Amino acid sequence: MNQVYAASCSDYEPSHVQAAVDMLVAESGGVQAFVPKDAKVFIKVNLVRDMAPEKCGTTHPEVVIALINHIQKQTQNIVVGDSSGGLYTAGAMKTVYAKCKMTDVEQRTTAKLNDDFDYTETEIGGVALNKCDITNSFLNADVVINVTKLKTHSFAGYTGAVKNLFGLVPGLVKVEMHSRFPNLGEFCNLLCDLEQFASKKITLHVIDAVIGMDGDGPTNGKPKYMGQILAAQNPYALDSVAVKLFAEPMEMPLLQVAAKRGLIAEDLSDVEFDWENWQSCKIADFEFSPVTDADTFLHMPEWVKKLAKKYLTKKVKIDKSVCRGCGKCTMHCPAKAITVVSGKANVAQKKCIRCYCCQELCPFDAVKFKKSLLYRFVHRFSRTKNGR
Repeated sequence: MNQVYAASCSDYEPSHVQAAVDMLVAESGGVQAFVPKDAKVFIKVNLVRDMAPEKCGTTHPEVVIALINHIQKQTQNIVVGDSSGGLYTAGAMKTVYAKCKMTDVEQRTTAKLNDDFDYTETEIGGVALNKCDITNSFLNADVVINVTKLKTHSFAGYTGAVKNLFGLVPGLVKVEMHSRFPNLGEFCNLLCDLEQFASKKITLHVIDAVIGMDGDGPTNGKPKYMGQILAAQNPYALDSVAVKLFAEPMEMPLLQVAAKRGLIAEDLSDVEFDWENWQSCKIADFEFSPVTDADTFLHMPEWVKKLAKKYLTKKVKIDKSVCRGCGKCTMHCPAKAITVVSGKANVAQKKCIRCYCCQELCPFDAVKFKKSLLYRFVHRFSRTKNGR
């Protein structure tokens, strides 16, 4: 059975976070259960882009610090980091660390922020992908702790423990991956491949759900109080419990794909958790758009796929009053569908593959969504009514 642990936490006041993490560590068997003595530890956080912790789009530093307070009893060799969506360089990541306040980690613990921005082509032996560039920060570690943030995701529906491992792919190589796997089902298979490869080193997954994000996540949504920190050794079980706070787990394409691959039971019978009491924690007014089944259009004729793409997906729309023509969206667009003309971004809708990287990484929140009437109708009635 895949045990999942949850601890209530009312806010990010250090003593409150520490008490919740203390409980999770104890329930997980103590720090020695997931960190060997003197091991090289890499703590993989979620730093999608340079955002203040108050925006609730990145892992809060207090959760990381509370974990390190336990880990540093076992080892002094602790590195914290991520590969954000932009450039994976010392200059770019220094800005991200500062804005996300991960610099607090170095000031208050013995851990260091990652300063190795190299990566290595690695055989991952996946279903969708055999070789992939992987950050050396992960490869050089003995043990990895995955500490992520509970958020909605415009492409995948939800981002949690498994989705956070896309950050093992360095910087702009993510653009290549989105280009190679534009279909949601294929992309979810890629995420499962990365998780299966990384699982050999990851001993614990933690989700910061004290204040999550709903709406148009993972960066342009709204902070949403949820009051929980979660932990587990199995990331699919952990994601299932986290999703249950606001939806049915098998509504999420990633978990659908994981179930088809036998990585988790579709009925969640292999997840050990107090589901009944968890119902009282459910967030009734959590806003998110259900995502079409990951395999719905895989075997359809091309003309059906084109119609589905046009009418059943959200269309990217640039708010020209906010756009500053910085060019980040053009840099990160896998389909090369965005150009900057007269100081404003413009989207060629026929070329757009609906990966929403532009929305995720726009520093000015200028990328919005336009939803067709058919999209609104289909998604209004697509929510699962039963399940655990």
